[in-house]
Amino acid sequence: MKKKTKNVLLNHKKFAEIIEESGLTQEAFAEEIGITDRYLRNLKTKNKNISVSLAYNISIESGYSIESLITIEPEPS
Repeated sequence: MKKKTKNVLLNHKKFAEIIEESGLTQEAFAEEIGITDRYLRNLKTKNKNISVSLAYNISIESGYSIESLITIEPEPS
């Protein structure tokens, strides 16, 4: 039996809200969570696969739970 994998997707709308609420510039927020400003802009535009470590960094910086930041979907067959 083939094991089904899951995609961990960042909720881009929630992520954009978090950046806005932080009071930081996009550049500063990106630096705080350990990504480039370019990647941050990309994450704000659509749901993207992210690593658990990035979800954790966003959670720590924002005060939101990881569960509120992500959607877990089965990978298409």
